[in-house]
Amino acid sequence: MTQNKGLGIIFHSGSYDRLYHGLSLALAALALDREVRLFFSYWALEYLKKDNQTLFKLDTEAHRHKDILEKNVERGHIQKLYELITQAKAMGVKIYACTSSMGLLNITRDELIKEVDKSMGITTFLTETAGDQILFI
Repeated sequence: MTQNKGLGIIFHSGSYDRLYHGLSLALAALALDREVRLFFSYWALEYLKKDNQTLFKLDTEAHRHKDILEKNVERGHIQKLYELITQAKAMGVKIYACTSSMGLLNITRDELIKEVDKSMGITTFLTETAGDQILFI
């Protein structure tokens, strides 16, 4: 039997739609019994802060569809990012926060949600995901 290749996702963007789709890919990979590791850096890191569980930011491209996205989140047709994160965590995902981005944005480990496994640099993340499929979002 062939072992499934793992999946590593590097989240850079802070746009809700990009994180949503990245987390959807992570959940699909987990359902296919793949090991999944998520690395949150720069603007994506904001979504791992305890006080930002309802954060909803969009980049320029997605902002044109803000009304549609907000209505569907309110109606429950699209899950909130924190719900996707907790669902992925329950399925076994590993979540890492970028130490360089934490320093840049002045975010301490105590400010992060409990689902974060640890903080690390990109070199450590790439070492841990050696041989895995890597996506950059």
